Formats: sequence, C-alpha cells, structure tokens
Amino acid sequence: MNAVRIPSQLENSVARLREERENKLEIICAFHEAVIVFKPDLTPQIINQQAKLLLGEHIDIDQPIESLPLYKNKKASLRFDLHDCLQQLIEEVEHTPKDSQPKEISVWLKDVETLKTTPLLLSGKALKTAEGGLKNLLLVIYDRTIYAQADEQKRLMEAAFNSYDGQFITNEKGYITHPNDAFCALTGLPTSTLKKMTLTGWLEQQVTLKTNTNEVLKTLLTSRYWSGEVELHPMPNTTFYAVLSISMLADEQFNIEHYVVTIQNITDIHEAQMAIEQMAYYDDLTGLANRRLAYEHLDVALKHHKRHNSFASLFFINLDRFKSINDAFGRNTGDALLKQVASNLRNLLREEDTIARIGGDEFLILTQDKAFSTTQATQNAYHLANKIAKALNKNYHINETTLHSTICIGITVFPFKDGDSAEDLMDYADLAMSAAKKRTNQKIYFYEPSLSEVVIERRELEHALTTADLDQQFELHYQAQIGRDDQVHGAEALLRWDHPELGSVTPNKFIPIAEEGRQILRLGDWVMATAFMQAKKWSQIDPHFNLSINISPIQFHEADFVEQTMQVMQTTQVNSRNITLELTEGVLISDTQSALKKIGRLSQLGFKISIDDFGTGYSSLSYLQKLPIHELKIDKSFIHRVPESEDDMAIVESIISLARTKKLVIVAEGVENHQQVAFLRAQPDDIIIQGFLYGKPCRNKEFEQTFLNVSSD
Repeated sequence: MNAVRIPSQLENSVARLREERENKLEIICAFHEAVIVFKPDLTPQIINQQAKLLLGEHIDIDQPIESLPLYKNKKASLRFDLHDCLQQLIEEVEHTPKDSQPKEISVWLKDVETLKTTPLLLSGKALKTAEGGLKNLLLVIYDRTIYAQADEQKRLMEAAFNSYDGQFITNEKGYITHPNDAFCALTGLPTSTLKKMTLTGWLEQQVTLKTNTNEVLKTLLTSRYWSGEVELHPMPNTTFYAVLSISMLADEQFNIEHYVVTIQNITDIHEAQMAIEQMAYYDDLTGLANRRLAYEHLDVALKHHKRHNSFASLFFINLDRFKSINDAFGRNTGDALLKQVASNLRNLLREEDTIARIGGDEFLILTQDKAFSTTQATQNAYHLANKIAKALNKNYHINETTLHSTICIGITVFPFKDGDSAEDLMDYADLAMSAAKKRTNQKIYFYEPSLSEVVIERRELEHALTTADLDQQFELHYQAQIGRDDQVHGAEALLRWDHPELGSVTPNKFIPIAEEGRQILRLGDWVMATAFMQAKKWSQIDPHFNLSINISPIQFHEADFVEQTMQVMQTTQVNSRNITLELTEGVLISDTQSALKKIGRLSQLGFKISIDDFGTGYSSLSYLQKLPIHELKIDKSFIHRVPESEDDMAIVESIISLARTKKLVIVAEGVENHQQVAFLRAQPDDIIIQGFLYGKPCRNKEFEQTFLNVSSD
C-alpha cells in the first residue's frame, strides 16, 4: 500500500507544480507589458509574448542581453548596458527589503533597420527566496511611446499658448476657459472677466468683422475652421487690426467639445500696407489721388457708364502762370499754392468725386454724375466748370505775398465713342485743356474730334522723326546775309524735311515735336556736321565767309554739348572762326551760370555766339551785360512794320544802340522791301541784312551759283 501511495503523491506534486508554473506563465504572458524573468546568472528564463513583440529578434532565451540595442538618449548616441544594471540589482539584494519598490530607468530602443527610437521604461526587481537569497530577477518593460507623444504635444501646446499671439479655449457651451496672457493684454480684459464671457459675447463686444457673426458660425459648422481680418476695439478710442482664427473641435458624432481661438495683431503690417498704398496711389504734396489711382477710377467709371447707358464728365485743370510763380517766388511758394488749390477743390466737390493731381500744376476731376444723355451731362459739366473757375480764379495769400492765379479747364463727356479707353479719355480732356489755354476770355473748352486729328498728326510726325533716314529725308537750305556794300557776308543754315509719305513738313511743325521728344539731339548733331562741312568748303572760296547755325535749347543744355561740338569741329576740320552759333534768349536765361561757362569755352575755341530773335522776351537788357556774345539778330516781327510803325522803328533803333555799346554785330532778319533796307542803311552802324528781298533759302548748289559765283559745272 505504501509503495503504491508514494509514487502517486509524487506524481501529484509534480503535476501540481507544473500546473502552478503553467498558470504563472499564462499570467505573465497575459500582461500587456513586456515581462522578462532572469535567472541569477542573468540568462532569460521567461520571456512573454509582449516582450518578443516589443524587442523582436533582439531577445531570446539563448541570446545574451548585451545584444539589446538600448540607449540612454533619443539620438541613440549613448549605449545603455542592461547587464550592468541588472548586476547592480543582484549586488544590492542583501541590502534591499523584500517589499522594496522596483528600480525604474528610462531608455530608448533603436530599430537597426529604420533607425527609429522607441522610448521605454525599465522596471527591475529582485525576487528573493524565503531565506532571503536571490531567486530571480523580474524586468517589466513599458512602451512609453504614447506618453512621450502626449508630453511632446503638451509642450507644443504650452509653447503655442505662451506665444505673443492672443489665444483662448472655450468649453462645449462656448464659455472662455483658458485665455493666455497675450490675449488678456490685447483685449485689456482680466482672466476673471473673460471667463464669464462666451466666444460670441466677446466678438460682439470688441470685434468688428467684415462679415456678420452668423456667417462665421455657419462656416465653422461647415468646415470647423474660420479665419479673417478684423478690427479689435479693446477701448472706445483704440483700434487694432488683427487676424482672427477660430477652430471648432468636435467628436465623431459632431458634438462640440471646444473652440480654440487665436488672434494675431497685424496693426504694424496694416499700417505699412496703408503707407505703401499711400505712396503708390496718392500725391505726396496734396494728399490727392495720383495719376495711377485716377486712371483706375476712370477705368471703372467708364465700364459702369457703358453698362448702364449713362454719362459723366472728366475735367482736366491747369493753372495759368504757375511756372512763372514758381520761378519768381520759389518752389515753397509754388507748393503752398498747389496745396491751397487742392484744398479748395476738396471743399467744392463731393466726397465721392475723384480729385487727382497728375502733374506739376495739373489736376483731374472725375465726378459721380449719372446723366442719361450727353446733353444733360454737358450741361452739368458746364455748370460745375463755372463753379470751379469762380472758386479758383482768385487771389491767394501765401507767405505775406498775394498771388493771382487763373485756371484752364478741358472737359470730355464720356462714354464718347466705342472702343475708348481711360487713357483715351485723359488724352481728350488734356487736348481740350490745351485748347482752353488759347482762349482769351472764358478758358473752358469741351473736347471735339478735330482736336484728336492734331494728336494723330503729331504722333505720325513723332514716329516719322524717330525712324527717319536723315541723309535721305533732310537737307540744309541756306539764306544769304548781305553786308552794307551788298556783298555776301555769309548765310544761315536752315533745316528742311521732305518725307516720302508726308511730303514737305515745315520747321515750325516738326521742330517743337522733335524738341519735346528729344529727337532734336539726333537732328542737331546731323545739322552741325553737315553745316561744318559746307562751311569748310565755302571758306575755301571766301576765307571770310560766315555760316550761322541754330542751336536747339535741348541740344545746348546737354552736359557734353561743348565736347560734342569740339569733336565735330575736329572731324570736319572746319575753321571755327567761320561759324556763328545762334542761341535764343531763353537758352541763356534759364541757366545763366551754365550758359556763361559754355559760351566762354565756345568763344575760346573761336566760335561766334549770336542771340537770335532778340527783343521778343525776357529781361534782355539785364542779362546782355553778363554774356560774352558777338552778335544780335533783330527779330523779323520788329522789321515787318518798318517804316510804317514808329514804335517798331524806335525799338529797332534802341536795339542797334544797345548793340553798339557792346560792339556787337547786328543782323536784321525778315527784310522784304527796299524801304526796310533804306531804314537800316540809314543807321550809323553796319547792319547785315537777311530776308526774301535778297533771296529765299535755297540748296547749296543754287546758293553757290547765285552768291559765290560758282559755275554749275
């Protein structure tokens, strides 16, 4: 009996122990955390499924724990020795109570393929026998990825919430729960006050939206996010410009949990944008719209009136004598006058009307007229023009000086014709203003198509001048200048243009256009080179022959004019003493100091200087004494009525007397009859005569035959 019972008890004990071990193993394997049980020699005894999943191929019963890729830091640059850590636990067994807390340490597990690191928490504890000896080491490994991500998100939220942008969070009912310090500073409201307010309550109290609150809430319900520029009013007289962003957080069933609100102060940016817009669209001096903004408003107005078959008017205003006022009293006075004119226009017109300063003394007015016929629009414009003229044609008191200014007004009613652009309308009004300037009485003029014909012709001439072959289309004609003994003293070179399509174009047509478009510089160089070569040729026939050449003011005021003249002289090898350069008084007066230097250098080179059209303007007597000139040309307007006009005869005699005191050569141009010659010859001075009586301007060959006795062979 005993023999049978003993094996049976042993088997039962073994079975029970096996069952307990299996139960313990099942319990360990059921843990959500990774668990490894080590023997006292630090070889793994039990490894649960979670440990295998977490550590992968790096952990096995037969594999040493030193192979685990554990590191002390996230960058995986400092290796963590698990064997030493566990060995330290073994060494501390004798001094550690049985119920002591596990030793915990944070490490990082590195994936050798992806190099990604996973945060782990190691919790190690020594398991003792009843006698206090070491039985096993238990290592529990926690995957801290979720906690690390949460910590990181928390740090990000804290950093964002502590930014300079104002922020707050609401609860599900919209009440503010977490305003940050920046938001309290922006709104001027303490946390205690804000926590009693809802999002919509705050919006209604301090925010001006470009849309209404309902639209904001509608957008939030649709897309869960809204952002836009707003005005923030923390106090009644204080306004900030800001970007407001609202995010709505909701669960999967669309139950609202929170609103997250951010407000960014962009007042500095807004003010900078306003300053840039002011510079781009407004005149610095007067604060009125500039040409660019006026053009944009006109373009919009033109399209509007075309759509609605209505009509309005565009005014082009120019101040008379503004340049003279500027020159006489200085730029500060001129600027003050412009400011007063701008102020008067503002007071006169409606706020919705566009008033622009588009040039030095040029203003543009675009009214918000809504006439339904051109007749009505014209009547309205005429009434307003008279009102403007009455307000601006007056005395202005500036810096203890009284100035009188009048205006010219050009008007175009628009839409004028199909295809017109805003630029066309500006041109029409400008043309009408130019026509108004020519009137002697009421200087108001409405645009008419005939004015555009002038512009078309002008543009044709500008293009023709720019593209002209000078040697093929231009030539010099020469008009004789006759001395007292009826001998040829010299000639004046006069430019002629024969265009292959436009035909013969007179100098009084193309010279002003060439000067305005600066094509005169190219023409002037060509005239000088051609005339110098001709003068050299004729000086070989008559060493005393003198050729006069007209110099354009544009050409003379070029900084390198003297150098260019020297270069042409050297190229043509002309004797400078055979050349007279004719300048108008205006050239000399506009920049006297520069003119004196240039004339002095030209005189040193041997050129003679003549003042053309003397006596027709400017303060001739006051400037004549300063200029080192050699010749005066009496304008033909004085010669024309000699000897019928005693006044003109007196003027001519005065000019001759003046020239005598300066020992100047005198040339009278425009002489057409023998009575004029007799009057001039009766003067005590030798006067050189130029005019149709002795010959019209002609080509060089004809001139040689007629005046230099050169045969046609």
